[in-house]
Amino acid sequence: MEDTNDTTVRLMRAALWAGVITIIYNLAEGMVSTILGMQDETIALFGFGVDSFVEVLSGIGIVHMLGRMKRGTVEQRDGFERTALRVTGTGFYLLTAGLVTG
Repeated sequence: MEDTNDTTVRLMRAALWAGVITIIYNLAEGMVSTILGMQDETIALFGFGVDSFVEVLSGIGIVHMLGRMKRGTVEQRDGFERTALRVTGTGFYLLTAGLVTG
């Protein structure tokens, strides 16, 4: 039977890789979508690209949190994580307002 510590390390590593891959993918998706959305004057495609950049911010917050968890137990969110959550939430509200009014 596998040791729970080994399982935790393996899952943390997988979560970190998933976070990094998500950031890279959303950066590429955001660039392509916003460029094509501007060229074709398609607000839906442009909004999809902007949403990808908001998801990048969220992914950065998650990767940061996983790094802190790897270094030790996490009792509370630090300032960076709180700021990342606020920026992500505000970004989604701004995106929604922009799409509704656009």
